[in-house]
Order: sequence, then structure tokens, then C-alpha cells
Amino acid sequence: MAAAAGILGGEFDDIVYSGRGDADFTMEETPPPGYVLVDYAWTGSGYFSVTSIDWNGREAVGFRGTVASRRVERHVMWCDTLYPLRFRVDGGARAAWTIVIRPVSAARELGQGATGRNSEVLLHTGPAGELLTRLTPSGSDDILSVRGHKPHRPGAPGRSPVTLASDFGRRREDARALPAGPLLVAVEHADGDWSLEVGEPRAPEPPRRSLWRRLLGR
Repeated sequence: MAAAAGILGGEFDDIVYSGRGDADFTMEETPPPGYVLVDYAWTGSGYFSVTSIDWNGREAVGFRGTVASRRVERHVMWCDTLYPLRFRVDGGARAAWTIVIRPVSAARELGQGATGRNSEVLLHTGPAGELLTRLTPSGSDDILSVRGHKPHRPGAPGRSPVTLASDFGRRREDARALPAGPLLVAVEHADGDWSLEVGEPRAPEPPRRSLWRRLLGR
């Protein structure tokens, strides 16, 4: 697991920043280039959000906002060391919060399956397969969004994440191709309890004959 995590991001000590209310701030320490985990916990009421911003205060990476039923969140982002990590917190004057930047080696392994609630980041180190996702929602319009982040070279153009699940409303189960590891599997949004199960890749379907060939019996 350590070797696979090392392909995705470097090792470093946790970087912690705490505060209250709305804030824009810069972390003094910068992790090595690669993916990092962004954990945050908060107390308060209403809506709370964390956004990575650049030197001009523009959004670089936005994480889905959260409400009082979700007090702890985990997300993943790419850190290229071009500038120190900067974040914007929006939570109202009464919100107290802590943000922790951790190496991807802190993620738990996906293995043959995993369960959880709300956001999470898992490390897939196995071969390509099929990822079956299930959501146990609390409402009719709940969402499950899962994306995969592949390794890429520092300084190279960013790679778009792979959509592994994007379910809305009454659709509670989905199955999609899962690339071979190492891969970070990010449950970005889940309204309820979720489960991920890794299965064998589907056998390719045989090519279908054209209508003309079927009419001729060929």
C-alpha cells in the first residue's frame, strides 16, 4: 500500500489550521507535489464550505458544501507547489473549524469493498474491474457522486478525474468500469450510507452483425 500511495503523493507530517468564522488564509507549510487529503471538521449551524483559492483569491478547487448533519468531510486535491496552499472558509461567524492536510497514505484501502457515510477517499491498488456502488438514501432526490483520480507527473497538465458513479433520485445502484490501481477513489457527495464493491471486469460483448448480414444469414 505504501508503494502505491507513493506514486500518487509524497509523505509529510499533517498540516493543521484551526479558526472561527469566515476566513481566507495561507498555510505556512507546503506538502510535496502530488495528491493530498483535505479533512475538515466544524461546529455551528447552517451551511459550511471550504474552497482552495489561488493568489488572486479565485477558486482553484471547490469542495461540495456541507450542512449540520455532516460535521466531518474528507476530499482529495492536487498540490503542485506553485504556491502555498490557500483556503477560503464560509460558515458564518459562529462556526468553529479545523482543516487538516494529510498524505494519501492516510486513506483506507478500497480492497474488495468498503462502506461509509458522506464524503470519503479510498486507495485502490488492485487490478481493473467493475465498481458496484449502492446508496441508502433518506430522500427521493439524494445524490451519490464517485470519481477516480489517476497518477500524473508533477508539472504535467492536470488529468480529469474518471466518473465512477453519478446517481440521482430513485436510481440507487450503478456499475461502471474501475481502472487498475493505484487510483484514489473519492466519494465526493453521498446523501446517506453507501457501499462500494469491486468485481471482475465484464466480458466484452460480441460484435453485433449488421442488419444486412442478419437478413442474409451471415
